[in-house]
Amino acid sequence: DVAQTGWYRFTLPPAMFPKIKPGFDDLRIHATGNDSTEIPYLVRIAADETTQAEIKAEPFNISRQGTTLFFTVKLNRVEQINLATFRFEQDNYDATVTVEGSNDQKEWFTIQTGRIIAINKTPVNYSYNRISFPNTEYNFLRFAVTNNSALTLSQVSFYQTKTTKGSFSEAGSTLSTRIIDKQSELMVQFDQPVLVSRLSIEAARNQLFYRNVTIDWVYDSIVSEKGTHYQYQPLYSGVISSFKQDTIGFAPQVVTKLRIIIYDQDNPPVQVNRILAWSPQVEILTHLQPGTYEVKYGNPKVFAPHYDLEHFVNELPDPLPELNLSSELKPEQITVPESTPWFKNKLWIWGALAVIVAILGAFTMRMLREP
Repeated sequence: DVAQTGWYRFTLPPAMFPKIKPGFDDLRIHATGNDSTEIPYLVRIAADETTQAEIKAEPFNISRQGTTLFFTVKLNRVEQINLATFRFEQDNYDATVTVEGSNDQKEWFTIQTGRIIAINKTPVNYSYNRISFPNTEYNFLRFAVTNNSALTLSQVSFYQTKTTKGSFSEAGSTLSTRIIDKQSELMVQFDQPVLVSRLSIEAARNQLFYRNVTIDWVYDSIVSEKGTHYQYQPLYSGVISSFKQDTIGFAPQVVTKLRIIIYDQDNPPVQVNRILAWSPQVEILTHLQPGTYEVKYGNPKVFAPHYDLEHFVNELPDPLPELNLSSELKPEQITVPESTPWFKNKLWIWGALAVIVAILGAFTMRMLREP
């Protein structure tokens, strides 16, 4: 029950996802007892929200010692830096970056160490040229970039990033693997239908790899004498590498089985220890009057609604009070009276016998009257 007028949010339970159309197109909110008027709503699916603001800082004291490149930046106390991106004149490198902090440029303390890499050799075109580090109170930062051969800095940019983590839950699954025609096929079977929007592929350590990968989901299956044939639709295509094993994100989809293909070419297969799948929290945002409401779904004949509310996302208050959904109510069953054959109805039988007796009696009387 809603006690007062205002904006509210409520979370959709995971058990509801397999029953809702993709994109939540069939979701409707009505006041109890009033199916004629829809209540507009917005769907908010959990995701990490990152803001990034560029901070102006010019490098100075650029120098080189052997194959290590050094440069320093002076920090602004108002706008702190926690991310740096690099561009070099060289197209290919595999370098280690050490970030140090100091207040007097005499004594330096290590803050972070990371790896940057660029490969520009057909057919591979890959780069990871950034390093993140904690916010710091030092007056100066010094970067030491060590490569097999000397690098020439062409540009460095600095940023302040802030990330708000979304709410996700791990989806239980089992993993099976097979190697077919220089491809590693990994099948992820979920315990039940689940809404998934990201995967973490955890490879065994001490492997060097850069592989193309595709992720498909099973949307149908056909059973024949030769077995079960699965039909797939694509979710994601990209690259995985040992340089940086990020979590892969894609559009949320309700799935029961995923197929991941790693294209090994002439390389040994990547040893994958496990695959973690993450289900996002889905919230409904809506403006309600005092009263009780029903959330309806599962109608295959309806299409996605179009509400003006989608143009005013940034004007909604935050945070919103949360409502709790009651247990699921099953649709009312319409009972159709069973039709009874006339020959099973006693009134019809006695009526028919009376008519037969009357007809026989009439014929008998007529025959007796005839000479």
